Amino acid sequence: MLRFATLFLALLLPGAVLAQTWTPQTTPTAEPLADVEFLDPMNGFAVADGGLLLRTTNGGTTWTSEILFGGALDLEGLAFNPSGTVGVIATGDGPVFRSTDGGATWALVNTGAQDLRHVDWAGDTAVWVAGRDGDSALSTDAGQTWTFRPTGSIDRTESISAVSATEAWIANRSGEIRHTTNGGASWTSQPSGTTSDLKDIQMLDASTGYIAGNGNVVLKTTNGGATWTNVATSGVSGNGLFFLDATTGWVVADAGQIWFTDNGGASWATQPSGVAASFNRVHFPVDTQGWAVGDAGTVVHFTTGTTGAGPDETPARFALEPAYPNPFNPSTQLRFSLDADGPARLAVYDALGREVTVLVQGTLPSGDHAIAFNAEGLPSGLYLARLTAGTRSQVRTLTLAR
Repeated sequence: MLRFATLFLALLLPGAVLAQTWTPQTTPTAEPLADVEFLDPMNGFAVADGGLLLRTTNGGTTWTSEILFGGALDLEGLAFNPSGTVGVIATGDGPVFRSTDGGATWALVNTGAQDLRHVDWAGDTAVWVAGRDGDSALSTDAGQTWTFRPTGSIDRTESISAVSATEAWIANRSGEIRHTTNGGASWTSQPSGTTSDLKDIQMLDASTGYIAGNGNVVLKTTNGGATWTNVATSGVSGNGLFFLDATTGWVVADAGQIWFTDNGGASWATQPSGVAASFNRVHFPVDTQGWAVGDAGTVVHFTTGTTGAGPDETPARFALEPAYPNPFNPSTQLRFSLDADGPARLAVYDALGREVTVLVQGTLPSGDHAIAFNAEGLPSGLYLARLTAGTRSQVRTLTLAR
């Protein structure tokens, strides 16, 4: 779907100092990394040509590598569905790799398309891929089977973003944008106002979206692409982008450049990356941590957090707030607070005490956080959300009402 962080922008303590840093990490390759995806702050993946798949289970402190399919297929893009249960890797030859066990194993699936460049989910079952020569494909069964959906473009598609099984956008070279509202059966062009190559698109919903491109281009729409406005100030352009919400996002570019906005692109600030390599993609699994990847096996890790409380501030606390909305259908939001950096786990159980899903598991900074729980496919009834950090825990009841 829209590429979104599972934890939304933290509600920072009033007056707290926000420290934002990017730190280079070491990987076992010098190959250009094409894409990156993290399931949570600990478990992540990056892909490259020659079937190279990198994986970390400790937030990028160490990375391991494996070669898929003997290295015969170049890996171009990857994404997991919002629940993290199914992953798809787009290849430069058209098939995709699919995983249903958190990325431990991958199976090859034919899509009918060729030379894919990007993949995007629109919920837990609808997933799109797109690539060169206007090819795209859609799966509505979480990547098990695919329907070829040509876009009619002759330009190379660099990125696709979808908000449902029926509505998606592609961003192409030469400034071309195309849009479908009928599951790819037909596509219409949208005016971009530029002939620059468009590299990465992210639609936050059916109205608001951003596109990063070459040549001082960052496009923004608030009307589903009927019009696109260039919000890049001098020097801002990019190969990849990621927005947490309609106002807060990052653009990554050549020569180690990273740009940040917290006002929807009205202004941009640079953030030092610590590297000179060009970046290709960036992803934030939570609002406080992100990763960017690029040439020469480059990975940099972003962290942010409060550096201390002022004299008039309320100290951070450990708490799991009541869900809102509650009762809910099919999703609700859980807010929680941590009074210290460290391991935390937030899981949901059914009325019999059986674990339904783990929403958060990993090391988090102190402060306030929020995460969405989507109960699509679960029966109506009572559920329990339990937050655990160290020896402390707190439980809240959730009511799913169909």
